[in-house]
Amino acid sequence: MPLFHTLFIQRRLFQPWEVWIMRRGIRRLVFDFDDAVMFKDHDTRQTGNFTRRFKFRAMARHADLMIAGNGYLQAQALPYCNRVAILPTAVDMERYQPKSDHGAERVTIGWIGSRSTLKYLTDIQDVLEELAKNYPHLQLKIVADRFLTGQQLPIIAKHWDYVDEIADLHSFDIGLMPLRDDPWSRGKCGFKLIQCMAVGVPVVCSPVGMNREIVEDGINGLWAGDPDSWFKALAALIEDPQRRRELGTAGRQTVQQYYSLQGQAPRLIQWLMDPAA
Repeated sequence: MPLFHTLFIQRRLFQPWEVWIMRRGIRRLVFDFDDAVMFKDHDTRQTGNFTRRFKFRAMARHADLMIAGNGYLQAQALPYCNRVAILPTAVDMERYQPKSDHGAERVTIGWIGSRSTLKYLTDIQDVLEELAKNYPHLQLKIVADRFLTGQQLPIIAKHWDYVDEIADLHSFDIGLMPLRDDPWSRGKCGFKLIQCMAVGVPVVCSPVGMNREIVEDGINGLWAGDPDSWFKALAALIEDPQRRRELGTAGRQTVQQYYSLQGQAPRLIQWLMDPAA
C-alpha cells in the first residue's frame, strides 16, 4: 500500500533512482516549477546542464502531473509528460493594496531582485545614468542583497525584507524588469512585474518570455527592447504622472483578473485533490 496519496514537489530535481524510490511510496507525483530548472542560469551551454536536463526528463517521465509557470516551461516538459498544466505566478491581492500617490516631485524608478539577477539591471545602467542627466529629480531604488553604484544617478539601496516589501513597492513610481533574451530568461514567470502591477505601479519591461504575456505594450505597461526604447519609455513616464496613474490602474486590473492568489489557488487545490481534474 502507498504511504501517501500525492507527493507535491516544487522545483527541486532529483536523481532518477531517487525519483524511482519516491514513486514506490505514493500514488501520484506532482511536480511544480516556475523557472527553467532544466538549465543552469542563463548559460545553456554549460556542462552542468546535461545533468539538469537528465534529472528533469526523469522527473517528467515519473510525474502524473506537472505544473508549469508559463507556456515556455510547459513546452519543455510536454515531450516527457502527457499532463502539463499552466499555473501562473499569483499574489494575494488583499496584501498588495494599491499605492495612492503618483505625483511626487521626486520620481523613483524601482527594481527588486537579487545578486543573481542584478546583471539585468546592469544592462540598462547607462540608460538610467543618461536619464538622470536629463531629469535631476530622478532616483533609483534597488531592493536586493547586492547593489549598483551610481555616478550621476542617485541610488537608494534597500535590503529586501518581507515586512517592508509592500511599503517598498509603494515607494516606486515606475517599476523595472529588464531581461536578456535567452532560454533561462524565457522561463521566468514575471513575479516582479506582477508585484509592481498589483500595487498600481506602472512597469517597463523587456519583451521576453512571460513579460510579453503579462504586459500589453501601451495598455497596462510598456515594452523596451533596446537602449533607445528604454530611454523613451522611461522618459515618457517620468514626464507624465497621469500616464503613470493610467498604466498603474490597468496593470492592477490585469493582476486581479489573471494573477491573483484568490483566482489561481482553487485551480491548484482542484488538481491536487482530484486526479481527473
